[in-house]
Amino acid sequence: MMMNGLNNDSSEPEHKNIKKEVIQNDIIRLLKKFFMILILFSITIFPKLFECQHEDNKIDNSVKIKFDLVIPVNYNDTEMLSKQRPLFKKFIDYEHIIIISPKFIKNSDKTGEVIFIQEDKLVPKENLGSIFFKRGIIDTNRLGWYQQQFLKMGYSRICKNDYYLIWDSDTFPTKKIEMFENGTPIFDMKTEHHSAYFITMNHLFDNLHKSKYSYISEHMIIKTEFMKKLLDDIENNKKIPGKMFWEKILISIDKSDINKSGFSEFETYGSYVDTKFPNFYKHRKWNSKRDMTIFYGNISNMDENDFNWVSKDYDAITFEKRYKFDEQNFKYIKNLEIHKLYRSKKFFKFYKRIIKKYNKIKK
Repeated sequence: MMMNGLNNDSSEPEHKNIKKEVIQNDIIRLLKKFFMILILFSITIFPKLFECQHEDNKIDNSVKIKFDLVIPVNYNDTEMLSKQRPLFKKFIDYEHIIIISPKFIKNSDKTGEVIFIQEDKLVPKENLGSIFFKRGIIDTNRLGWYQQQFLKMGYSRICKNDYYLIWDSDTFPTKKIEMFENGTPIFDMKTEHHSAYFITMNHLFDNLHKSKYSYISEHMIIKTEFMKKLLDDIENNKKIPGKMFWEKILISIDKSDINKSGFSEFETYGSYVDTKFPNFYKHRKWNSKRDMTIFYGNISNMDENDFNWVSKDYDAITFEKRYKFDEQNFKYIKNLEIHKLYRSKKFFKFYKRIIKKYNKIKK
């Protein structure tokens, strides 16, 4: 009896081991089946899902949103415009170029691509001058600078499209620029902060969004409806004297800033939209260079080698008149060996640190 009991006890662990082995084998078989299904899914179904998603993106990207390219110009800008047009045509998918100019600048374009609008129909310059005088400001050198901003804003009231692209007359694109991503407009952001802009904005609006980046990128895609609302809100602000938006803006600028830089249409529109319509625009980093006058004087002094060199680092370049052309540096920059040794961004930094100081010492 005892022997039989011992035998039963000894067989029990063996039975458990067999059972455990069977379970392990079952688990292994199930895992193999699972991995086989996963492999089949990855080979057949998953690529199709990805392909569908990719096709959706393709369709979204192919939708072209109509917009005009709007540039206020004065007499001195006409030469720059002739240099800009081939680059606009190459790099920006606009419908028409809208030139806002004084009436004495005539439209010589025969293609129908360029439309001229007289600036006085949007913002009369003499009316701006009268506000300067009422405020006791005799020097009106900055009057034209403010007028160009107001023209870009005022165009919204006659624009027939949902969007328009404002562009500074001294700025040149260097590569293909898409202003929408799958139908969503894009703000191009830089790093700049000028306190006077925000002081004026605070007079015009309450509690506007303050970005750690700047909306000033020498161009901006404008939602027509939003800009019209911005202008209406300014004109409906009863705390500020005046009737028209440009009148109220000039009155809102501190007297100490009005003959410097007291207002920015870019900073104001960007801050307004991101406050009133958050997440409507996407944001991306914008690489541009505003002081190209120092290095090349003007766009005519750049050949294809120069342009290709600069375009590797910058999305657009600007020839602002406030900078002085450095002819000594121009000799360095035209040297193709320099192009091979340095990226343009690196050379421009090197210029500011070394060459500029060296040239001053030599003088």
